[in-house]
Amino acid sequence: MQARSVSPPASCSVPDQAAALAEIARILKPVGQLRFLEHVRNPRTARRRVQRTLDASGIWPWFGGGCHCSRDTLTAIKNAGFATGHVDTLTSADTGVLFRTAPQILGAATRA
Repeated sequence: MQARSVSPPASCSVPDQAAALAEIARILKPVGQLRFLEHVRNPRTARRRVQRTLDASGIWPWFGGGCHCSRDTLTAIKNAGFATGHVDTLTSADTGVLFRTAPQILGAATRA
C-alpha cells in the first residue's frame, strides 16, 4: 500500500461499512485516493432480491467470509465524504465469474 492510497480489504465484509469508510476518510492524506474493487448490489430487481435473501438468511455471509453482497457500496463511499471519478461496472461476462448476482465496481475516490 502506498503512503497516499488506501485499499480496503473488502468493504463488503466489514461489520460496519459506514464506520470503516469513515475511518479511511479520517486517516487518508488530503492528496490520497481510496481505490476500490467491490462487488455490489445488483441493479436488476430479481437478482437484488436474491442477494437480500442470501444476506438476510446468513448463508452468503457465512459462505463468503462475512461478505454482504447486497450492499450499495458506491453510495456508502460517497456518503463517507468521498468524491468518485470514473467508476467501471464489471459483470460476470467481464470477470468470468459464473455467479451472476453480484456485479463489481472498480474505481478511485478522493476526499471531497
